[in-house]
Amino acid sequence: MLYFVLKLIFRVGLWVFFRKFDVRNRSNLPQQGPLLIVANHPNTFMDPVVIASLFRQPVYFIAKSTVFSSPFKKWLLRRMNLIPINRREDATAEQTTINNDEAFEATYKALQEGKTLLIFPEGNSFNERRLRKIKTGAARMALGATHTTPAPDVKILPIGLNYSAPTRFRSNVFVNIGKLIEVKDFRQAYSQDATTLVYSLTDEIRLRLEKLIITTDTQEEDELAQQISTVYRQKLSPEISNATQKHELDFLMTKAIIKSLHYFNQTQPERINTIKVKLNEYMVQLKRLHLHDAILGKGNRQLLLQSIGAILYLLIGFPVYLYGLLNNYIPYIIPSKVADRLTEEAEFRAPIMLSVGIFSFPLFYTAQAMVFWHFTHSAVGLVLYLVSLPVTGYFTLQYWNTLHHTKGRLSYLQLFFKRQHLLNSLKQQREDILEELERAKQDYTYTSAQSKFST
Repeated sequence: MLYFVLKLIFRVGLWVFFRKFDVRNRSNLPQQGPLLIVANHPNTFMDPVVIASLFRQPVYFIAKSTVFSSPFKKWLLRRMNLIPINRREDATAEQTTINNDEAFEATYKALQEGKTLLIFPEGNSFNERRLRKIKTGAARMALGATHTTPAPDVKILPIGLNYSAPTRFRSNVFVNIGKLIEVKDFRQAYSQDATTLVYSLTDEIRLRLEKLIITTDTQEEDELAQQISTVYRQKLSPEISNATQKHELDFLMTKAIIKSLHYFNQTQPERINTIKVKLNEYMVQLKRLHLHDAILGKGNRQLLLQSIGAILYLLIGFPVYLYGLLNNYIPYIIPSKVADRLTEEAEFRAPIMLSVGIFSFPLFYTAQAMVFWHFTHSAVGLVLYLVSLPVTGYFTLQYWNTLHHTKGRLSYLQLFFKRQHLLNSLKQQREDILEELERAKQDYTYTSAQSKFST
């Protein structure tokens, strides 16, 4: 019961926390077990919440044993569908061996009962766009369950989690669901000894997950890929696929960019350095002038009309914005302040903010409703007031985003009328970068085509 109540609450919280929550291949989600879900782990406690929200059936979580640190936590967490498992990195100096027999028996029993389990095979959470070493636990659980009696028909479902900004409120998440791995078929196809079979299945899990997420080798490469995507997105997007869903475009485009970066890093590293220097200079200029790249890609007339429309929207909507701000600011700011006090680690901010926000808004809305009722004693007015709180709160977020983008447009128009030479220089920088990227794309496409033809 506790699990389903929390699941409902967190589903609402996810809808508020993320600006876009997109799921690819939702039809791949099984409606029942026995199922073992494996996923990358970039955002600590947010990851299991995101994944569990996708399934109708309850999901059981494989969690590190250190969180079960008291009798009350053991009682509570087990009712929230958590199964403890020991990890080598959590062992004390006195512990020479790690015993997970009880945990494995629990997973075997859960799979025999047709349940759905979730495990993060990297072991730890890393706020990076890369996949760390995959541990063998998931493969051992899946293969071990097939040796029990009665043997469940276990399937493994890989899921890739791709966050635009894992720690930021109103960011985006793209959930990429892979195809099922039939453990029974895998065993038949790879007739090896037990140890080799475990490592083969672990490698297969890694290969499947790598296809579902954005992976970069270094932070520097990640930043370069994001810069290229920012500048080149509008030109490259139509070439990915006209039939591709909108929420898939950024993912596929970034994968293509990173693949080409790997190629040029191996064959023409000096070319990558040239692009990197030009992009860094351009981005520094944009930041200094309070501009966005998307603005420079538009015509002056279009920007002027958009700016006029935005200013009218801001003027007309200001009273609603002020009302929403006054009624929502305290419950909105509390989660951020609590996260600041509780952690300095970026990857823990989002789940803390989500968890605190789930309670801060209902509590403050209730208190505000009580104050409203005390002064008005109007049932109709109270209902209208309660409806207005989340509606104007959402409007306030949209208003703030419009204000942010309008500042960029006004900065552009100011440069256009007062410092046009600087604006022209910046546009020329952008054109040079686009030409450089276009030549690189054509060379890469030609080389790839030649390689396919020769094979």
